[in-house]
Amino acid sequence: MRIYLFLQAVLIVLVLGGGICLAFSTVSQVYAYPYTWWGSSGGCPYSYYYSGNCSYYSYYYPYYYGYYSYPYSYGYSYYTQPTQFQLTVNVNPLSLQNGVTVTGAGSYNQGSSATFSASQNIIQVSQNIRYVFSNWTGDYSGQGLNGTVTMNSAMTVTAVYQMQYYLTVNSPSNIPAVQGSGWYNANDSATLTVPSLIVGDTESRLVFNGWNVDGTNGPTSSTLTVQMNAPHTVNAQFKQQYYLTVASDQGPTSGTGWYDAGTQAQISASTPPSPAYGISMVFNGWNGTVNSPSSQSTTVLMDGPKTVAATWRADATVLYATIAAVLAVIAASVYLMTTRRKDNGTMMTPAPAPAKVEEFKRES
Repeated sequence: MRIYLFLQAVLIVLVLGGGICLAFSTVSQVYAYPYTWWGSSGGCPYSYYYSGNCSYYSYYYPYYYGYYSYPYSYGYSYYTQPTQFQLTVNVNPLSLQNGVTVTGAGSYNQGSSATFSASQNIIQVSQNIRYVFSNWTGDYSGQGLNGTVTMNSAMTVTAVYQMQYYLTVNSPSNIPAVQGSGWYNANDSATLTVPSLIVGDTESRLVFNGWNVDGTNGPTSSTLTVQMNAPHTVNAQFKQQYYLTVASDQGPTSGTGWYDAGTQAQISASTPPSPAYGISMVFNGWNGTVNSPSSQSTTVLMDGPKTVAATWRADATVLYATIAAVLAVIAASVYLMTTRRKDNGTMMTPAPAPAKVEEFKRES
């Protein structure tokens, strides 16, 4: 009887301490053949199987009832709830919690698999700002939108999104497009490069004239580094240039070269040396479109490739004056000599009387 009471007390303790969903308690007689145990734990025979969300346990303990020589077994059965762990699924940054749907958070049985996911790969905040899924952190590492973990403890996984800004790069339509437009991770650097000179032909070209970033003129070097801490718009600025040819068949000129479109080019022609005594070269005007055709120094509007030429004419005024002067001197000299001869001839004419004396002597 004492053994019976003892076993009843043990049964009550086991059911209250480990039993959830208490099923039933039974006493069954064991026949004369040897008793077969279903299993043992710590010296205690038992049987066990799993059903649904509970574990079903059966324990059997042999004892002898009173004066009977046959062994009996006193058994009981009960269910226990398996251990569960919590899976937490977060989004980083927190500001995206209302824009990104993550699934998989909840309680899971120990040893089971939990699958979680993020719904969106790209979250467009505005035309030039967006977030792109990067990876999972926490108790799972991966770069796919979905993941699976084995729940042997409480776990936390976080879907990390990377902020990106858009860089717009503009360049003139008549040059090759400048590469670099696109999305960049926040605080990354974007490097842009352009050719410093683009030649269209021998009389027209484009010259790099500097960068403009968000409306502000920047460096003039052909390479630019942009810090992507916000959306940016970059313009590669080029200027049109035209070639001016200044020619002359007499003497040197100045002004030949490249000029920015729309500017005034200063040109001039130097007076050439005299080709001969008494002859000088006189500027005779410009051939071509110039602002002051009759001036040796003038300007040309560079609205396209231009060629201008200085023209000259020979001036013999000095030569003619010299010749005239010489002729005048000669004429004056002839006149003076003639005049002197005439004067000398009048003074030596013989008197008539001596002629008569000579004639008288001859007769005598």
